[in-house]
Amino acid sequence: MSEPESGPSQQAAGQSTPAPPSAPRSRSQWTVHREWPVYENPWVDVLMADVELGDGTRFEHHVVRTREAASCVVTRTAAGREEVLLIWRHRFAIDKWVWEIPSGLIEEGEDPADTARREVEEETGWRVSEVTPLLGFHPVGGMLRTQYRLFRAHGAEYIGEPTEENEAEKVAWVPLDEVLGLIDAGQIATSSSLVGLLRVLAERK
Repeated sequence: MSEPESGPSQQAAGQSTPAPPSAPRSRSQWTVHREWPVYENPWVDVLMADVELGDGTRFEHHVVRTREAASCVVTRTAAGREEVLLIWRHRFAIDKWVWEIPSGLIEEGEDPADTARREVEEETGWRVSEVTPLLGFHPVGGMLRTQYRLFRAHGAEYIGEPTEENEAEKVAWVPLDEVLGLIDAGQIATSSSLVGLLRVLAERK
């Protein structure tokens, strides 16, 4: 008769069980050992992170944290064509005139959908009643820690001049068929507007 195979309870005292093999380390996922603030204010925080790459390389990396924002793509059909509500404004950080969709920071405790509706009214003078979520995205995933939330509205009611007097040089309903040409010309160039408008154009196909 053969002897029974030894199990864990039959192993010699003091003999350790081999540890299971560890999962292979990701080559692209960074390990954050610690993080600390360098500069903070109500609008933007600059952080420093002690990070390690998959190959063991370790260094310090900046992280910029900002408040989340909400934007809205407002469209309508007029004279048989689809149009989108845009504002023409100058962005000093890039020293560029651009067309943008209405956007703004989400106030503490505010529903992002309410932010989107509020910004449309304040920046354009047009009021939307219902907005639906379009998508959310992270504009610069390698350094910027924030999320932008995009919404969609169909139709709007004109209620008067914009209350945000310093936001836009002009407000216009632009044919959706002209949006790709404005992107190619560099006149639509900021992230929320690009992502939102391209998503709406993709849904038309």
